[in-house]
Amino acid sequence: MNIAYFKDSDSLYIELSPENPSHAWEAHAGIVLNLSEDGRVVGIEIEHASRQTDVRVLRVGDFPGEVVAVDGKTH
Repeated sequence: MNIAYFKDSDSLYIELSPENPSHAWEAHAGIVLNLSEDGRVVGIEIEHASRQTDVRVLRVGDFPGEVVAVDGKTH
Protein backbone atom coordinates (compact mmCIF):
# COMPACT_ATOMS: atom_id res chain seq x y z
CA MET A 1 0.00 0.00 0.00
CA ASN A 2 1.31 3.42 -0.95
CA ILE A 3 0.01 6.90 -0.26
CA ALA A 4 1.20 9.81 -2.37
CA TYR A 5 0.31 13.50 -2.56
CA PHE A 6 0.88 15.22 -5.90
CA LYS A 7 1.25 18.93 -5.19
CA ASP A 8 1.10 20.04 -8.83
CA SER A 9 -2.36 18.49 -9.34
CA ASP A 10 -3.43 18.76 -5.67
CA SER A 11 -4.43 15.12 -5.61
CA LEU A 12 -3.95 12.40 -3.03
CA TYR A 13 -3.62 8.82 -4.25
CA ILE A 14 -3.97 5.74 -2.07
CA GLU A 15 -2.67 2.66 -3.86
CA LEU A 16 -4.16 -0.46 -2.34
CA SER A 17 -2.65 -2.85 -4.90
CA PRO A 18 0.23 -2.25 -7.35
CA GLU A 19 -1.72 -3.57 -10.35
CA ASN A 20 -2.93 -1.31 -13.15
CA PRO A 21 -6.64 -0.52 -12.90
CA SER A 22 -8.88 -1.57 -15.77
CA HIS A 23 -11.45 1.17 -15.16
CA ALA A 24 -12.40 3.97 -12.80
CA TRP A 25 -15.60 5.05 -11.12
CA GLU A 26 -16.27 8.49 -9.65
CA ALA A 27 -17.97 7.56 -6.39
CA HIS A 28 -18.52 11.20 -5.42
CA ALA A 29 -17.43 14.52 -6.91
CA GLY A 30 -13.62 14.41 -6.82
CA ILE A 31 -13.41 10.89 -5.35
CA VAL A 32 -12.35 8.33 -7.95
CA LEU A 33 -12.10 4.60 -7.28
CA ASN A 34 -9.74 2.69 -9.57
CA LEU A 35 -10.98 -0.84 -10.11
CA SER A 36 -9.41 -4.08 -11.26
CA GLU A 37 -10.86 -6.21 -14.05
CA ASP A 38 -12.83 -8.21 -11.45
CA GLY A 39 -14.15 -5.11 -9.63
CA ARG A 40 -11.74 -4.87 -6.69
CA VAL A 41 -10.70 -1.37 -5.57
CA VAL A 42 -6.97 -1.05 -6.32
CA GLY A 43 -6.65 2.70 -5.74
CA ILE A 44 -8.45 5.77 -4.50
CA GLU A 45 -7.82 9.25 -5.88
CA ILE A 46 -8.95 12.36 -4.03
CA GLU A 47 -8.94 15.41 -6.30
CA HIS A 48 -8.48 18.89 -4.78
CA ALA A 49 -7.10 17.19 -1.69
CA SER A 50 -6.09 20.40 0.06
CA ARG A 51 -9.75 21.43 0.06
CA GLN A 52 -10.74 18.10 1.61
CA THR A 53 -8.08 17.80 4.32
CA ASP A 54 -4.94 19.36 5.73
CA VAL A 55 -2.31 17.88 3.40
CA ARG A 56 0.55 19.56 5.27
CA VAL A 57 0.45 16.69 7.74
CA LEU A 58 0.14 13.06 6.78
CA ARG A 59 0.19 10.61 9.64
CA VAL A 60 0.52 6.92 8.97
CA GLY A 61 0.57 4.62 11.95
CA ASP A 62 0.97 0.97 12.76
CA PHE A 63 2.37 0.04 9.36
CA PRO A 64 5.39 -2.26 9.20
CA GLY A 65 8.57 -0.81 7.82
CA GLU A 66 9.78 2.73 7.32
CA VAL A 67 7.25 5.55 7.08
CA VAL A 68 8.14 8.71 5.15
CA ALA A 69 5.87 11.67 5.91
CA VAL A 70 4.84 14.36 3.44
CA ASP A 71 7.41 16.69 5.00
CA GLY A 72 10.12 14.30 3.77
CA LYS A 73 11.24 13.25 7.24
CA THR A 74 11.67 9.58 8.01
CA HIS A 75 9.81 8.37 11.09
